[in-house]
Amino acid sequence: MIFAHAMSLLAQTAPTNELPPLLVRPLPVWDYWYLLLIPLCLGVSIVYKSIKCQTMDRVPREATLIFMWILVGMIAAAGVLAALVGIVGR
Repeated sequence: MIFAHAMSLLAQTAPTNELPPLLVRPLPVWDYWYLLLIPLCLGVSIVYKSIKCQTMDRVPREATLIFMWILVGMIAAAGVLAALVGIVGR
């Protein structure tokens, strides 16, 4: 019953060919895109440690630790790749 009602509501709405402005003109982050790595790593580390820790008291310390490890790993990987590009590009 609910499914049929939802389908009838969808059938009544006319589709538009307009895309949201954010999809047509994305935010200009090309100058500082690498800084978006920080909130991404922070979110991943908090969620991961929230699932893995036995108590929530340990989450801030362990999430900070894994956050630092992820950042160090990403910086090391960027350095290795930059060196590899420099060697191959000669």
